[in-house]
Parts: sequence; structure tokens; C-alpha cells
Amino acid sequence: MADPVRIIHFSDTHITPRQQFIRPNFDAAVNVINSTPHDFSIFAGDLTQDGLIEEFTLADELRRKIDSPKTYWIIGNHDSRSGGFEVWENKIGPREFHEFSDDVLFIGLDSCIPDQDGGRFGREALDYTKKILMKYGDARIKIVGFHHHILPIPKTGRERSNAIDAGDMLSVLLDHNVDAVFTGHKHHPNVYKVEDTIIVSAGSVSSYKTRSGGPRSLNYVEITPEKEVKTKIMETNGTLIRNEVKTITRRFRMVDSAGGKWLRLAQISGTDFGTSFDGHSELFTKGMDLIDSTNPDLILHCGNLTSKGRTSDYELAVENFVNYSDKLVFCPGPNDLKGFGETLSHKHFDTESIFEKNKSCFYILNTSVPETEIGVVGRTVQNRLERYVYHTRQETLDKFHTVVMHHHLIPIPGTRETSALEDAGDVLRLLTNTGVNLVLSGHLGKAFCTRVERTAFVNCNTLASQNTSSFENSFNLIDISADGAIVVSEINVPSGFRRILGIFPGILPDKNKMGSV
Repeated sequence: MADPVRIIHFSDTHITPRQQFIRPNFDAAVNVINSTPHDFSIFAGDLTQDGLIEEFTLADELRRKIDSPKTYWIIGNHDSRSGGFEVWENKIGPREFHEFSDDVLFIGLDSCIPDQDGGRFGREALDYTKKILMKYGDARIKIVGFHHHILPIPKTGRERSNAIDAGDMLSVLLDHNVDAVFTGHKHHPNVYKVEDTIIVSAGSVSSYKTRSGGPRSLNYVEITPEKEVKTKIMETNGTLIRNEVKTITRRFRMVDSAGGKWLRLAQISGTDFGTSFDGHSELFTKGMDLIDSTNPDLILHCGNLTSKGRTSDYELAVENFVNYSDKLVFCPGPNDLKGFGETLSHKHFDTESIFEKNKSCFYILNTSVPETEIGVVGRTVQNRLERYVYHTRQETLDKFHTVVMHHHLIPIPGTRETSALEDAGDVLRLLTNTGVNLVLSGHLGKAFCTRVERTAFVNCNTLASQNTSSFENSFNLIDISADGAIVVSEINVPSGFRRILGIFPGILPDKNKMGSV
């Protein structure tokens, strides 16, 4: 049997002769790295503070103090400042590379845009990653490293410096069964399991900037032959902060339907009722006929019911949905809150509520804000949701919990991350920590689903609007079995063709693992 792969993961040293660099923490981290047996180390970017030549000169001197069998050096956005991406290649090494050794594949990528905090992989990097993963598809362990985060990180506020094509990269990683992904950038350590790919983010080793006054840190990661990924998050002096253990199963388990169907949900978005509705009324009618034929228990509208939030828009929407009033649940999108739309949405719909259906709890969250595409949940709503979910989970573990909102939390392939949820990192951590089973969203007009930890995230395309990222309009049909398994299908409106988006076996909540943010 193969030996475990042991990895030191560190990031964001921000080396500079100025005060932003905390030298004692860097020296302490070097001592921990040098005294900890490991197979290789991964540095996830921001070696320097401003990409200046004197910073690279100092960084090159200091990094040579690290005694590691091998270190993979990845460029960060601060290193790309001031033309630093050219200096990096001269002093540190290539910005894009791969290595295959001892049946372990590592791919290092440049996710940076010079002189910008936000990132982008771009078509060339995506194609390069796919090509290498296909070439070494049978590798025992496949690892990818880059600087920018692709999932929202807690305690980091608005998603202003993420990779704008994070969804495309996430799709590549999941499609090619990458085992582990190592990132930096946000100065906060975090570990998520996305389906069967473990995404590990590092804190900062020696920057003056940390989150919530937290300690500077580095990670020790062990990947066992049984595909357990054990992450030890440590302060730079080696003091343990916490352990994270995730298991990669790589087993395709069909849903056991012996217990019967628990609930069927039709998920829609983007009806855009308004002056232009006549142009897509036939699509809407055909879409609703298809939904009728599936006999759903609920129809969940995930935003952009109207085109401009006007009185006439809402009146038209109510008229067209009057026959579905006993099944329709609505949460607003940005279009619905234009003008006086916020007042009108509350007049016609209960846009923030908690209710039960067939032993399933639904939490309707209004994440939209008037006159902006960017969404927000807010601390007050987060606290209320956390208390309610945590309480009901502890008391009644047999209930299935669904959150309905407009804005997506997980990046969506084929779209660009320009209007995400402002507090996405904290909301994502809240939902996964409290064991919510299903999160529905309707942003950006593209169907996509995945599972993070025990929570399935499902985004839908538009039902009738022309504002779609897909070729044609569609809606999602979600079947929930008696044991909590989830089957997600996308149904194309023009053709009626149905395709499976995802199958997620039931995961029973574990009281011992549930906690607050």
C-alpha cells in the first residue's frame, strides 16, 4: 500500500522591508516547516507585498531558509503588481507548470490579473488544466494549486477579489476528479468538501492583515491511501488551531427509492413579467404546462418575477400565477425591487418566511437589494436563520431543510462572478455548519448543482426570460426521496427534453458535527 502524502501548505507572506511584513511570524513558520517531516510544500501566492524588485530580492533570500524536499511556488495578485509577474519568472520560476512524481500529479496555475486584486484563469489556463488532468487521469493523487479562492471564504466580506471565472475552474476540477485544491488570498484558513474534491485555503503566514484579529497560520495536510484528507491548521509557532478531516469516497451511489418520494419541487426563475412579456408569453405557457405535467408539490420561484418591478408588472404576474397560488413560493430578484418594487413585492407575496410542507422546512430569504445586482443576507437574518435551523435540527433530525434565495453561493460554470452575494462567505459557512440539506437560487440564468459538505446547492436557468446564459430556457425538477436523497433534473422548455443535473445520496445530520458559525 502506498504511503500517505504529507504536505505543508502556506501562503501570503507579503514580504517587504516595510512594516506590513511581520518577520517573527515568518521565522517561526520556517522553523515549523523545517522541523515537520513532509513530502513537499505548496506556497499559494503573495510572496511579496507590492511586487517590487527590492521585495523580490529580500523574498528570494528569505525563502531559501526553508528546508523542504520540494516547494511549489505559486504567484499571487500582490506579486503581479508593478510588473512583478516578469520578476517572478526571473527570480522564482514559471507561473504555470505541472509535475508528475511518485504517482502524484501537481498543477500550479497563475490566477492573477496584473495590478488587480481580482483574478481570472482564462481559456488558456482552463484548457491547459484539462489537458494535463486528462493526460494523467490515472494518477493516484491529483492536486491543483492557485492563489485566488473559488468558494466564498468566511469573515472576508463582499466578494470583490475572487476569480471571475471561478465556476469554469470548479467545473474542470469536479469533472476530472481532482482530489485536493490549495489556495490562499483571503488570509483566513478554511476547508470545504465539494462533492469529492477537498478545497483547502490557507491563512497568512506573516502579513499585518488578518481576519477578526485571528492568528497568522499555515496548514499541514496528509492525504492517506484511503483518501482521507487530514488538515491541521496551525499558528506559525506550531500551536494547533483546529483539525479538519474529509473523506474522498469516489463511489457512485444510486438513490434508493424503496422508501418512496418525499417531495417534488419545481424550481423556476426569470419570468420577467412586463411590457415585453408578449414576446415570451408562449415560452411561459409551455413551461408551466410542462411543470403541471410533473405534478410538483411546490413551485419555487427564485427571483426576477417581473422585468422592472412596476405595478403593471406585478399585476400581470399575479394574473398568470393565480391558478398556482396554493403551490407558488416566491423570493425576489434584483428586477423585482426596481422602482417601487420592494413595496409591491411585499404587497403581493410573503417574501421572507419560514413554513413546513410534508415534514420539510423551507426558509425564504430575500437576498436582493433595490437598484443593484449585488445581494446581501445581513447579520440579523443570518443570526435568526442559524438559531431556527440549529434548533429544529436538534429537536427533529428527520426534517429536510431547504433555503430559497435568488443569489448563488457557489460559482456557476459558464458565467462570470460580478454580482455575487455580499456576505457569501459567512452565509455559506452558516448553511453548511447547520446542516441545511438544500439551497436553491436563480441567479445568472444557468442551471448548475453541486454539493458542499452535506448541503446541495442548485441554481436554475430562466423559465421564459431572454436573460439566460444558456442556449434555451429551462426549469429544474427536484425529487427528494424518503431518506433525503436528492435528484436534480433540468427540463428544456422548447423541447421538453430532460437531463439529470445531479444525484446526491441522502446524508443524515450528525448532532455531534453541527455547530454555529
